[in-house]
Amino acid sequence: MRAVGDRTACYTGRRRESHALGSAAMGEVFAGRYELIDPVAQGGMGTIWRVRDQRDGQVLVAKILAQSDAASLLRFVREQSVRIDHQHVVTPLGWAGMDDRVLFTMPLVRGGSVADLLREHGALPAPVVAELTDQLLQALEAVHAAGIVHRDVKPANLLLEPTPDDRPAPPHLRLTDFGIAVPDDEPRLTRAATAIGTPGYMPPEQWYGADPDPRADLFATGRVVLEMLTGRRPSPEEEPDVDALRTGDPAHDALLDVAALATRRAVAERPESAAALRASLRATGLLDGDPAARSVAVRDRYLPDSAPLAAAQPTAAPGRSAYPPPPPPPAYVPATPLAPTVTGGVGTPGRPSVVPGAVLVALGLVGLVVSLLLLV
Repeated sequence: MRAVGDRTACYTGRRRESHALGSAAMGEVFAGRYELIDPVAQGGMGTIWRVRDQRDGQVLVAKILAQSDAASLLRFVREQSVRIDHQHVVTPLGWAGMDDRVLFTMPLVRGGSVADLLREHGALPAPVVAELTDQLLQALEAVHAAGIVHRDVKPANLLLEPTPDDRPAPPHLRLTDFGIAVPDDEPRLTRAATAIGTPGYMPPEQWYGADPDPRADLFATGRVVLEMLTGRRPSPEEEPDVDALRTGDPAHDALLDVAALATRRAVAERPESAAALRASLRATGLLDGDPAARSVAVRDRYLPDSAPLAAAQPTAAPGRSAYPPPPPPPAYVPATPLAPTVTGGVGTPGRPSVVPGAVLVALGLVGLVVSLLLLV
C-alpha cells in the first residue's frame, strides 16, 4: 500500500537490475518517489542510500529503517524533529513510509566525513584542525540555541563539502546525525543499564545516564580535536595524557590546551557554552591570517572515478571504559505499546497535508511519536 502526502509522488514502472542490501535493493522506487541509486553505508541502525527524487531529479541521501526495530524508530522520530537552518548543520528534508520500512532524506554532502579525511591523511595540520573545530563549534552554537544536545559528536558525523580544484580553500564542515539527540530540558525518565553514545567520545556523566547537558557535546568536541591532532581514535578504556602529546610546536600545543579545557571530567569545570570554547580557540590566533593556510584537499566522492564512500561508524553501545557505568539499577519498561505500522506515505515533516488514502499514515506517525518518546 502506498499513500501520498503534500508532495506529488510518481511511479515510473521502470524495471532495473536489482541488487539487494538488507531489505532494500538498487533500482527500487521507494513509496513511488525515491529511486535507490546505490548504498553508501550500512550499520546497526539501518542503511544509508544515495537516492534520486523522481519528482525533481534531485540526488539526496536517505536513511532506511525497519519499523519493527523500536530503537531505530526512536532515532527516526528524534532525527525528523530537528529543524536547524545553519550552514554547518545537516538536518532531514522529508520522509516516506512503505510497508514495514520508513525513509527520510537529507542533502547529499559530497566530500565524505572527517573520519574519511583522517583515514586518508592521518593527523591533520594544526591550522586545519583549528578551522574544522571552529566550524563544529559554530554548528553546536546553533544546535544548543535550539535547545538540543547532540550526544554523538564524532568524526563520522562531521561531513565535508568538496574543496575547489583550482585554489586552496578551507574545508566546509557540516554536523549531522541527530538520531540520539534530545532536548536539553528533557529529564531522563528512566535510567537504563546501558549508556547511549559512542565510546571514546562520551563524557563520564553520559555513561551514568545524566540529564542532557550541552557541555557533553563540548567534551566530545575535545576528543575529536585530539583525534584530528594525533590521527588516533580515542580509547574508551583510558584517559589521554594531554601533556604526553605535546610536541613543542606552539600551534599544536595551543590546540591541546583547548582540548584539555573541553574534556575536563567535571561538567562544571568545562566551558559553559560552545561560544565560550570557541572564544578560547580564537584566542590561540590560529584562525587569523590567510584562510589558504587552513586548507586541505577534500575530494568529491561521488564522481564516476571516485572510490566508494567508506561506511560511517555506527553509534554503538559502550564496552569497557575508563568511565564504567554504575551497577545497573532496576529497569523501568513503559507499558505503552508501539503504534501501528506505517503502511505508506510521502511528505515533508512539520507540514502534514494528507489525502484520504493517507490518513493511516498520519495516525500511525502521531501514535509512533507519542509512544516512542515514552521510551526515552
